[in-house]
Amino acid sequence: MTRATRSTKQSTEYFQALPDDSSDDISGYKTALFEAKKLWSGVNISADSDPLSAYLSRLNHLEPLPWTAQQQLAKRYKEHGDRDAARLLVLTNLRLVVKLAKEYQRRKTDLLELIQQGNLGLSEALTRYDPYRGVKFTSYAQYWIRALILNYLMNHTHTVRIGGSRAGRKLFYNLKKARRALMQNGQKPTAALVAEYLDVSEDEVILVAAQIDAPPVYLDAQAPGHEETTLGEMMPSDTIDPETAAADYDLACQIRDCIDAFGTEIGDTRRVAIWSERMIADNPKTLAELGAVWDVSKERIRQLEVGMREDFRTFLLDRLGDEIRLEWLHST
Repeated sequence: MTRATRSTKQSTEYFQALPDDSSDDISGYKTALFEAKKLWSGVNISADSDPLSAYLSRLNHLEPLPWTAQQQLAKRYKEHGDRDAARLLVLTNLRLVVKLAKEYQRRKTDLLELIQQGNLGLSEALTRYDPYRGVKFTSYAQYWIRALILNYLMNHTHTVRIGGSRAGRKLFYNLKKARRALMQNGQKPTAALVAEYLDVSEDEVILVAAQIDAPPVYLDAQAPGHEETTLGEMMPSDTIDPETAAADYDLACQIRDCIDAFGTEIGDTRRVAIWSERMIADNPKTLAELGAVWDVSKERIRQLEVGMREDFRTFLLDRLGDEIRLEWLHST
């Protein structure tokens, strides 16, 4: 007889007996819950114990229930909203969550995180379970426990999110199963065969398989062959390098000087207006607006602008050399 079972005989005051339409055994199980909760809080845990060990030690005092008792508790919750029955059903199935979570534990995966997600799945199963369909609660709960654990793994354990598409989620859940099925049929589980088996694209299989099969790469890890260099430091940067940035800034300054110098040499008032108010302005005026100001047609303003563009191109090449290339000089 376990401590939790022995403790059932020690207290009958906390929970009242259930109505007559329930089995007499249920009141005993509810008393066991009360005693198990006291044992849970009274377990001696050393200061140096890790959280997982402490949690598992407390689970030793929560005895699983027979499936008939679980059905009765589920009916109590379904029909009467009995929160004590729901709490007992959840607490006595926490070991099931731990068992399933261990199946999905991988390197660098926190088992407590998986257990937490599995516990959420167990609670979700309780709210959706129909005790009148003849399915055991534990069999039904396993689906939701696994679903929440897999959803967590899919969204939080990979650098690149896998479940971004319907095909990606389908592959995450079924890739290994499909490979095993193909191997049992004597076939090599190539990407093409897996894609055909699961009715997804081959490219999607290659992408998801690469993310699932390969271990994650950490940017702060030591680069192979380098004692004091990380992988992140070896990766090319998306930003412009300092030398190129300095060269671009120097060129921009030279072009700005050429623009200012050309403007002072134009002379003609109308051409100065076209240059400053249209060609180099942040908010350039339209051909029609300038034509109205100078009482000429839009076509005449355009002709003057084309001529000034060619003059400036010549001016710029004389100052900076033939290697300078600006698309703006060739636009019309």
